[in-house]
Amino acid sequence: MTNSHRPSDRQYLFTRRERFRRHVRQNGSKAVISGISVAGITAGFLSAAAIVWPLLAYVGIILFVATVALVLLSSPVNWSHYLMVIWPNDRSSQNHGSPRQLELVFSSPHGKRTRLVLDNRCADPIYGAGMRSVMGACDPIIIMPSNPRDVGKAHELLYPMYVAGQSRSHVEVDLRSAGIPLAPLSFDRELPEGDQDPDHTLAIRDLVYIPDIVLALQESGACIGSPVSWPEHCVDPKLIAARDVIVIGGPDTNFWHAALFEAVARDFEMPKSSIPLAMSLREKREGRSIYGSRSIMLNLFDPDGLPRPDAVGIELDERIFPTVGMILACRNPFAAAVGASRWCIFVAGTRSLGTSGAALGLAAMLRMMQSDPNLNFASTVRTTQSSVYGQVAAILCRTSQVEQAMLRRGEKITERERRTLQPVGLDPFYSDTYLPTDVEYLRYDGAVSKWERLCSIPSSLPGGPASPSARWR
Repeated sequence: MTNSHRPSDRQYLFTRRERFRRHVRQNGSKAVISGISVAGITAGFLSAAAIVWPLLAYVGIILFVATVALVLLSSPVNWSHYLMVIWPNDRSSQNHGSPRQLELVFSSPHGKRTRLVLDNRCADPIYGAGMRSVMGACDPIIIMPSNPRDVGKAHELLYPMYVAGQSRSHVEVDLRSAGIPLAPLSFDRELPEGDQDPDHTLAIRDLVYIPDIVLALQESGACIGSPVSWPEHCVDPKLIAARDVIVIGGPDTNFWHAALFEAVARDFEMPKSSIPLAMSLREKREGRSIYGSRSIMLNLFDPDGLPRPDAVGIELDERIFPTVGMILACRNPFAAAVGASRWCIFVAGTRSLGTSGAALGLAAMLRMMQSDPNLNFASTVRTTQSSVYGQVAAILCRTSQVEQAMLRRGEKITERERRTLQPVGLDPFYSDTYLPTDVEYLRYDGAVSKWERLCSIPSSLPGGPASPSARWR
């Protein structure tokens, strides 16, 4: 299960067969309608001229025009991507350099209509292979939120990262001017609550466990450059496309979370994937993509201790689940657009405790998989077929224990201590000094889902290690 390929040996792109199939799924109905329209117009003219053609002639017109339409509809991107009808199909579903895909899960022993799920899934090799797919050789950068006070000339930035005085900002991102051949992206960002001053845009607690992630990546074979952590305003699309990327923080505080995720989501929506994205901070309202961090949207199967799923999914509101965070790994969409194979990981929570706990959880998973070559982490999601479920590289975490600094509350000094957090609801003893020390993750074992401890950090109190490092399960 180990993914030991160098970045240059990877194959995360759509194969020729997959590109052709996606193009037909997305534009086939348009092409057929075009063919029928041309055949109908032709029949009308011939009828007026008292000329009668056999039925097969009109069928031929429909097929010919539909084929031409498919070719023309592909022209804005690259004709060679879709003219695969004259090229041989791929002989194997497992390509060299592509991570091994996880098996489907069936709620019944027959697993009906499995082929439909497989054929209509989004062929993202990272997302479909579990968290182990990001292990091994890589060239990572970590994109962290910036403070607007660090940007004196915001008008020089390629995109509007900072919008002051508004609760929501509409963003249009055209990556073509930066050399990334992707169709323009459009989304709204909901800014943090408060007075919208710079102090509300950067939560330093989100970034506490970045060194742990870097050390874990290095242990698993990553080539760590300098710097490895980049403020969001210091990167650009070309740099993102050239590297493996970890985005820390939600889209309300980290611009690139929204921009990258919107490109990922579009791959799953056009054409619609039978295996959906398991979790996101993205909400669709009246056809618009809204990004914030107040809720995590879930599409998990049988989630323990969470609201039961409905037709739309599950929403984890920050007021009820303030300690949850998401870790989602997928193909880097900017890199894929330029023909490169790179991965992208989103690490974010509804609140800062969730984000920092997810960062700690990611470091823990990387180290645990490095120690055990057969270990993988994945979540089970509902697909378009009620009896078939997919396993994907997405992990839901929650911070279950924190360490609190000494506090002055009223006339009493509270000593440094550990506190266990309730899984639901706000903590009545909440302190801004909380740091995550224990993290749990939602695991599905093929029968039921349950929360399990992912990592625990030894105490930093006297008698403990001077530099706490996580104790991995």
